[in-house]
Amino acid sequence: MSHYTSIKTKYTNPTILKKVITKLGHPYVEHNFNKNIEVPLNSSKTLKSNIYSNLNQNYLAFVLNNLSYSIITDSQSWTQKERINIFLKKIELNYGYSETITQALDLGFIRSKVFTTNKKNNRFIFQRYVEIKR
Repeated sequence: MSHYTSIKTKYTNPTILKKVITKLGHPYVEHNFNKNIEVPLNSSKTLKSNIYSNLNQNYLAFVLNNLSYSIITDSQSWTQKERINIFLKKIELNYGYSETITQALDLGFIRSKVFTTNKKNNRFIFQRYVEIKR
């Protein structure tokens, strides 16, 4: 049985990353040329066409660097510093959870139970049946 108290997350799966951003209720723009993902965190403004222009707006970009994404933002332009930290924590938690579920299912595990102990903790149990031929 595994127990995680803290996970350092590398964002490597763009499909899961975009799914998590959407789940958190934010639009995004994917720049196909270099596969960068831009997330404006002020939903009243329209999406910019380029992550490198107008750096004084509240945005966050995931820039593909080798095989994983780096996070780029201009934190000095943020009027509410807590907002970016909360958003980053939600991205990290949801991405880690989604990636763990996806990889377990790909390996043939079946999610059998999910326990919600409180708002901060979820516990899930996977099972994998292996047939032994004699």
